[in-house]
Amino acid sequence: MEGRWVALAVAAAILLATPASQGASSESSTEDDWPALLNETLREAREEVERATPQLEDAEARAEAWGRLGMLYHAQSLLDEAEDAYRNALHHAPAVPWHYLLAVVLGERGDIDPAIAEYESAIALTDGGHGLSSYRLGVALLVRGDHLAAAAALDAARDAMPGSAAVIAAQADAAMAAREWLTARTLLERALEIEPNAGRLAYKLGQVHRRLDNVDQARQWLDRRSEVAPGIEDPLLLEVASLSMSPKFFMKAGERAWRRGDRDEALAAWRNAAALAPNDVDAGLVLSHALGEIGDREAAIREAGRILDLDPQSSRGWYLLAYHQRDAEDPSGALDAADKSLALAGDSTTLALRAALRMRAGRFGEAAADYVTLTRERPDDAYVRYWTGMAQLGAGDCPAARAELDAAIRLQPTWGQAHIALTRADASCGDDDTRRRARQRAMRMLANADNADTRVTFAITELGLGRAAAARDAIADLGEETDATWLDDALNRNAPPAMAFRPGSDWWLPAEVRR
Repeated sequence: MEGRWVALAVAAAILLATPASQGASSESSTEDDWPALLNETLREAREEVERATPQLEDAEARAEAWGRLGMLYHAQSLLDEAEDAYRNALHHAPAVPWHYLLAVVLGERGDIDPAIAEYESAIALTDGGHGLSSYRLGVALLVRGDHLAAAAALDAARDAMPGSAAVIAAQADAAMAAREWLTARTLLERALEIEPNAGRLAYKLGQVHRRLDNVDQARQWLDRRSEVAPGIEDPLLLEVASLSMSPKFFMKAGERAWRRGDRDEALAAWRNAAALAPNDVDAGLVLSHALGEIGDREAAIREAGRILDLDPQSSRGWYLLAYHQRDAEDPSGALDAADKSLALAGDSTTLALRAALRMRAGRFGEAAADYVTLTRERPDDAYVRYWTGMAQLGAGDCPAARAELDAAIRLQPTWGQAHIALTRADASCGDDDTRRRARQRAMRMLANADNADTRVTFAITELGLGRAAAARDAIADLGEETDATWLDDALNRNAPPAMAFRPGSDWWLPAEVRR
């Protein structure tokens, strides 16, 4: 009880810093007031702990008082002061929370070996282990380069938290460090089943497929990459985040947590920042982006809309509104937002998003114009060259499309998807020699991978040479569940189809707008 009383005294000092009647929106408080107010609050909190703890007979109560003070320092990113307070807590009584939080502080400061020792001390204090300490111990051991010890620690963490995508992803990191690519692939696939929006996992899985020489799968996963890391539930760090006392500090705490992969902590911090400073456009934009990245699109759209009500001239706000709606059934709202963003401040990221949205809407000519602009900025980007070609194919400009698809393949020779697109384009509008070479490429692709895409591609090359019967034979057993039935008109005409891919096919959808 005595320790709780001291903790309440610390909490009271925090409340004095941000009285409910005033808050961050008060006109009597400005951002310049925060440093002085923060220093005063921290000084008063430390004085209260130093005054009260000598009177406490219970060692655990004294430890808790110092530990709570450490959490207060930690929340403000005052790592040296937090370390001192946590060590004072452990001097009075060893406890899992203070070893664990001290380890986190040491790790954030780059002191890996001392952090490892503290995680091990936290684990040793529990009979069944401490899952979060085992997880962060494993991550720290990976940083140190000891992947065998890391794997053992992460196995213990998995036992404690079997449904954590973050833990499974860390196991995959250990497997990758050991060059166990098949194990890493299995682990990453499992983690992505749990958190399909974690784009960092998609990137890692793409890298693993590269190591396994699965080029097409690698490209597909790499196209889904983003900055979203799998989340980890960490009640102690959430409590630390709740003790931050200004929008600026909440923003820093959120950034630090997001880099660690502690999404819940980051979102809690950014929500607090937005609540404390409801008129801060940057805080709202960061929160909107994070909500969208974890898959809470409705909340992300609401937050972006709120910010645009505050600042209709926010190019970033309009971009986020478009981005959050990028895979909507009706892309018109997202397109309108992208247009507004580009009208305010053009940049290649927004232009690429609008191009993808135009592809989704079937506005191929407009998409091609956007992609052509992007190729001027990024002439050596195979992805941009490929989608320039696809947009031109959709718009009916087959010769221009062939040139762009050929450029994409020169930049990335093993990209199977681009080879299929170019082969179909060559069969549709190339001369006789080009069509014969296209058929030879299609035969090689079919021999390498016999599937619906390669079968249809081979059939199109046969149609390019006027061989309708051979084309029918190539797709005879595919069934109506594939895109083969749309070739019926072309087969009847004994000529390549008007479009290289079925209308409405995912082949027309860039990675940015796929569901």
